Amino acid sequence: MELWAALRRVGLLATVAALGAGCSAQTPASSPTPTPTTARPTPTVDQWSLPQLVPGLQTPAPHFRAPAPKVATAGPAVTVDLRAPAASQMQWRSTNVGLSFEAEELDDPRWAPEGSPLTPLLTALHQPSLRFGGNSVDRRMWWTSSGEPAPKWAKATVTPTSFQRLRRMADRTNATVTLVLDLGHQDAKRAADMAFHARKALGPRLVAVTIGNEPNGYHHPSQPKLQLRKASWDERAYAAQARAYQKAIHTRAPGLPLAGPGAYDASWWRAFGDAKLPHTVALTQHWYPLWSCPTRSGATDPRATPTVANLTSPWLHAKASTMISTAQRTAASYRLPLWLEETGPTSCTGAAVSRTHAHALWSVDYVLNAAANGARRTNMHSTLLPCGRGNPMSTVCSTTGPQKADPVVGQSSFQSLLFAAQLRPGTVRPVMTGNARIFGHAITSRAGTDLVLVNMNDPAKVGASAVKVLPPKVAVVTQASLLTGDSLASRTGTTLLSLSPATSATSLDAGSALLVRLQPPRDGKPAPQA
Repeated sequence: MELWAALRRVGLLATVAALGAGCSAQTPASSPTPTPTTARPTPTVDQWSLPQLVPGLQTPAPHFRAPAPKVATAGPAVTVDLRAPAASQMQWRSTNVGLSFEAEELDDPRWAPEGSPLTPLLTALHQPSLRFGGNSVDRRMWWTSSGEPAPKWAKATVTPTSFQRLRRMADRTNATVTLVLDLGHQDAKRAADMAFHARKALGPRLVAVTIGNEPNGYHHPSQPKLQLRKASWDERAYAAQARAYQKAIHTRAPGLPLAGPGAYDASWWRAFGDAKLPHTVALTQHWYPLWSCPTRSGATDPRATPTVANLTSPWLHAKASTMISTAQRTAASYRLPLWLEETGPTSCTGAAVSRTHAHALWSVDYVLNAAANGARRTNMHSTLLPCGRGNPMSTVCSTTGPQKADPVVGQSSFQSLLFAAQLRPGTVRPVMTGNARIFGHAITSRAGTDLVLVNMNDPAKVGASAVKVLPPKVAVVTQASLLTGDSLASRTGTTLLSLSPATSATSLDAGSALLVRLQPPRDGKPAPQA
């Protein structure tokens, strides 16, 4: 039976309204990291609501209809066949929806959940992964547990109080945390003290620490401003220093899990794996696919420059599959899982792709593609800096000035994470659509199948594509959500909404991502008419 025949009979169940309240969290049986058993506390009524903090997030209209295509020309028809079994057993987990922040932002009081705008944002992501690291951890962050004054190079001071409030936030939002320690200043004793206090405060919420952020960039010809080591710095020197740090860390915090190397170069992944540090639980990869910055010296690649056309290209989707699967195979050779601890579309400042609707569509496809290729944690790098001056790929940012009491809002790519957070844990796989610019992903579990289709075609040039889905068994549609926009380059036009029961979605507009949930009929019978 074709899916859309069932869809026309059953209709769709509106779902996005539930995002504000927080859907029930579901954790796969084979979680890659220790899952805290603490029950999620019932959130108190704070001053911030989710729609207030995420422009474009809409509650479902009573009789919503998908907007008509911008032009009369329809896109190519696509067929998605779900009848073949999955070729691999890669898993989609709640930890595939996560955020990475600069370690210096641990001193921000907004990590205290009481009255913080971060609380509803993180709660809506349903057991997100949080990671604190970035370039600041080795260059601008000062750790002290004794109140000693910070050196001149420090821009932020992190103390045990920082971890105590982060624990309250992690408990409130049911998040797990990874933390990077300062390797740049070669102070293993201080790093071990930070690890000790992080573990003391965060408990089982802290799933691993990493020694240094991107050590392969401590001496890189294309980034002289980030230099921390001399030209003799290499993988062997890194492994020796990592061993010294590991001994200091485990003297203060015995058995604390380690992950690493937090690098974007394969030779450094192997150097970390070969070091065989005790209590290593994961290999960590960093990657920004549009890395070729016009202002950065060194090698360039026209396909990897930050443009909307490149961000939505089939080539970049295929490149992500190659890069992440390569890292996964490297991790597997050391019997470790792969964590994509810091990522985003680009690290180039002032990037043209920043916070566009194309950024939102790419983010949906990317986190699913990463999971299908073996990533078990995926953290989009973000910042609490003001939106106008913050990190260009940031999913959240402050609305006005640098004051640490300002609201934090979700950008277009945050809507992507809300979209992905609805997905149930299960086996994830790519599915062919018959169109090079429409990417399909299916997540299958005992409860049914969640199907996501991402149409990267430009809505200004291509209309809707007729869609036919062939389900593995008799199935009905119980849920559907749409992430849509009128232009790939728009920074204000991304909208996340639910399709109403009155909708018969037999097509997918260009520039949209569609989620439909398939489940077996109840008691072997079709669900009642909506």
